[in-house]
Amino acid sequence: MDMLGCSRAIGSLLPWVASKVSPHVVYPFKVCKNVRVMELATSKLKDLKKDVEIEIADAERVNGTPTNQVQGWLHRVETIENEAADIVQKYQQMCRCIWNISPNLCSNYKISKRAAKKHNEAMDLCEEKATIQVIMMLLPQVQEMPASSSKSSYLESVLHDVIDDVHSIIGIWGMGGIGKTHLLEQINNALSKDLASKVFVVFVTCSKEYYEENVQNTIIEKLRLSKSNNRAVNQLTIYNFLKEKSFVLLLDDLWSSVNLKTIGIPDPMEAGGAYKRKVVLTTRSEKVCRKMGAKKIIKLDVLNWETAWSLFKKNVSEETINSHPLIEKCARDVVKKLGGLPLALIVVGKAMYDKNDPSEWEQAVVQLKQVCNDDVELSDEYQSVFKTLRFSYDSLHNENLKQCFLHWSLWRHIEKNDLVELWMGLGLIDKADIQEAYNVGYNYMRTLQAVSLLEIVEIADDSWQCKMHDVIRDMALWIASNDKVDLNKCIVDNGHRNTKTLQLELFSEITVLNLSWNSLEAFPDEICKLVHLQYLNLSYNFNLRSLLPEELVALSNLKYLLLRKTKCILPKGVLSKLKALRMLDLSNCYDDADGLGYSTSDKYLRYLPEKIFPALEEDLEQLHNFQALGITISEYDFYYELSKNVSVPVRWLDVLGYNGGYMSFSNSFLGNSQLQRNLFSLRIRASGVASWVEFESANEHRSNCCLDRLEHLSFEWMLGMTEVKWKRLNPKDVFPRLRVLTFDNIPYLTSISWVINLPCIRELYVLGCDRWMEQLFRIDELNNGEIIVNQLSFPSLKIIHLSQVKKLVRISDPIITFPVLEILKIHYCDNLKKLPFKTGDPPKSLKYIIGTEEWWDNVEMEDSTHRSSLQLYLKKW
Repeated sequence: MDMLGCSRAIGSLLPWVASKVSPHVVYPFKVCKNVRVMELATSKLKDLKKDVEIEIADAERVNGTPTNQVQGWLHRVETIENEAADIVQKYQQMCRCIWNISPNLCSNYKISKRAAKKHNEAMDLCEEKATIQVIMMLLPQVQEMPASSSKSSYLESVLHDVIDDVHSIIGIWGMGGIGKTHLLEQINNALSKDLASKVFVVFVTCSKEYYEENVQNTIIEKLRLSKSNNRAVNQLTIYNFLKEKSFVLLLDDLWSSVNLKTIGIPDPMEAGGAYKRKVVLTTRSEKVCRKMGAKKIIKLDVLNWETAWSLFKKNVSEETINSHPLIEKCARDVVKKLGGLPLALIVVGKAMYDKNDPSEWEQAVVQLKQVCNDDVELSDEYQSVFKTLRFSYDSLHNENLKQCFLHWSLWRHIEKNDLVELWMGLGLIDKADIQEAYNVGYNYMRTLQAVSLLEIVEIADDSWQCKMHDVIRDMALWIASNDKVDLNKCIVDNGHRNTKTLQLELFSEITVLNLSWNSLEAFPDEICKLVHLQYLNLSYNFNLRSLLPEELVALSNLKYLLLRKTKCILPKGVLSKLKALRMLDLSNCYDDADGLGYSTSDKYLRYLPEKIFPALEEDLEQLHNFQALGITISEYDFYYELSKNVSVPVRWLDVLGYNGGYMSFSNSFLGNSQLQRNLFSLRIRASGVASWVEFESANEHRSNCCLDRLEHLSFEWMLGMTEVKWKRLNPKDVFPRLRVLTFDNIPYLTSISWVINLPCIRELYVLGCDRWMEQLFRIDELNNGEIIVNQLSFPSLKIIHLSQVKKLVRISDPIITFPVLEILKIHYCDNLKKLPFKTGDPPKSLKYIIGTEEWWDNVEMEDSTHRSSLQLYLKKW
């Protein structure tokens, strides 16, 4: 070949060679970029994975099954996550060499090439997600409801009617407090055992203000169907889902008839063949039963003497009844006056629970005679009921507590902290120390609960809701009307009505306004005219982006301003003019789309994580009555502002978005006097690739590192975190009152042995720590570190909730005990085969072990006797 030919051949070959070689040449110099791009891709993939896992979890609640296709996808995602984490770890170790830049081109090349490959694989899996089917074989399951153990005498009869093919619609009616809801809950729970594998059971709680649209929306939520703003679309969605399925619809406390067809319920009377359709409803009116087309109508009557006496003794206690001969005689007279109404027997019985003096019982009989002979008139049978129940209200010796009870009647149910804050806003609880105010509120709740005027139920982890029986609520409104108690100074519209129709200018005298959980997109300007307002709650209006008007300064009496989970923007300098302000909660109050920091005009402050704290302090330092701040901050403010000095009372702190190698809480933070006096909740989350969180102290200041008021601590979405480190500090000294501890979505967390040294821990949540965690608590791990083990038991721990800790084999070493454990929840922890106590010797305090039957069957037991004894505590997840 001549030179010219060779030259041409080489010339044509060079571009090909260059295309193959050039990426390899640049790999060492693009290592930082490639690792970062890989992290972003895997982060996106993790979000998709989380969505899929939520979809699977939701479906499994009604026995949905993940497809083999999606299980394979999840396995590939997990493989890439592990490999990406390994790449990040090696990169971080390499970068610690010289000023975060490694001179080792060979190492740079290997890491950069691996990162680029994982980036491409992660993006491919993201695209594949859109093409796979997630769920198949959707089967029914019944949600068990909390109900007392005492069985209604009507239960077996109604269950027979539900199971047979004769009556498609069954109506149960009777006066309020007669036990209709209790009976329906027991029917639901009985069906959960007998029909769970065959029939959908949907329980809908209605009320006086409930309409067909509310029933429709609740059914969609219970069945986890796609919800539309169009009622006709929702009707078709429900109908198409149920038309070829067997179902039982339980409607509790209907005040008027509803059109089942309009809601989307297939006609129960047209069922046949393989499908069974039943509707069971409760109501106070026989007329409603007939309008609903009930083929069998059951009236609940008051209890006979023997049953009434037994129920009353159960609530008063045999010990009180038997403490003096005269007490039993008076107790029998009381039961006669209560007329066999279950609710009255329970409420009055609880009110007399601790009365061991016969004179108190004699006085109770006199009082009940007086109220039953009172001349106050009511239009129906509730005259005697309300007068009887008022006995329990009159037994509340604290006048402030009575006012709290009456004002609470404006709500059917409310989260317990929200209720305390509303009582504060109404001026019913007024303390200079904010924690003392909360404690007073909690004591009020316990007092009301003790006399059955209030029910507290768990609605989510560490979230408790207060509920009021409809008859109790009606009685409270009746008392308020008779006693001329003004309840019109409070407006609550937390997502139950259309706020756009609310004419605030008509309520110029109100002192409390709660517009939380609505769909507000703009701040209602009329609020600025409510000059008597003391409490304003706009929380959980997720699309509220308004610049709040400067006219807000007109609210000179405003004490409590709650803007949680909104995107509100406050004009600069307005806070300093609200001289009465005591509480400001801006938790989760930021906007990712708008960036961070000040606006470009600098006329107002965006309350966002970056550089927010100095501006807030400048305003709040001028308020002499200010007691509590809730705020989300970035790592910038955490390190450069908050860790240096805090001059305002921060109560709720959320640290967001840390991206360094590790996160340190040192003397400057732990020893700050304002934080020590006020910090109640600390949340650390979305911390990128941080490898660990560290609590450390210099020797000479060790005794000052104590967050004495902190009760809630959570670590969330820390995707690179492996452990919590302690340097020259003991957890019990830093967190002497910590009550609730949460680890949420920290996949590479290895153990939490240090938690055993927390003396007051009551609730522990470990969720989504699914890669490396094999055991929570290890004694040898503590003995080999700086922490001295002070105890081998958890003296206060009552709740342990474990979910998606997939590698977990055991909870603790056998020597560690849980003497007061009440609830153990296990979810997606299939490898956990050992319970955290000796197999035949659970704590005396144990109430529930909550888990799936499949998990329970694989738990290791000593023998069948031990399994049978522990089976009594099992509740299906």
